[in-house]
Amino acid sequence: MSSIISAGYDILNKQLSPFLQFENQHRVRFYESRLTYFKYRRLVGHIFGGDVNLLYLSSAYNKCNFRLWTVLNISNYQEYKIEQKHYDLVVMMANINHLSQSDAVNYIKYTKVKENHPFISYLYNEQTFIRLSPFYIDIISEDTSVIEWIKREFEREYAHDFDINEVISEAEWYGE
Repeated sequence: MSSIISAGYDILNKQLSPFLQFENQHRVRFYESRLTYFKYRRLVGHIFGGDVNLLYLSSAYNKCNFRLWTVLNISNYQEYKIEQKHYDLVVMMANINHLSQSDAVNYIKYTKVKENHPFISYLYNEQTFIRLSPFYIDIISEDTSVIEWIKREFEREYAHDFDINEVISEAEWYGE
């Protein structure tokens, strides 16, 4: 079975929201509508020093309508077939490696204006990932200084109501 590890978490194979599985000093959540293009640029620029990777749910939409190649320079693309045993479902996830920070921000901007876009996406490197969904933007990092910086610099924007130290594993969630 393939896996993609970021912040010590397998973003390819886990089904439960990663936000629930990390302690408060390793996570921060934004409501999707709170961040502007310029704030995304600032976040991506601070979090990712070099290349950024993109993983997104590719089976839930019509790829021709999404037209991702119009905003990204795609040179390293791979698809994974993922079985989600708790939902008796098989989904396709696509991974694009080595995007520039500019491409990552363009992807975010593009998904905000498109009606037909992937429901779940991850921008990631080895240490940190940003999980994009229609409702929340979650940032998870092994480096607590990244999360501290975000909470300080984006104090008015991040969702303080999720700033509690409640953690649950995927096994606990599914009663295993």
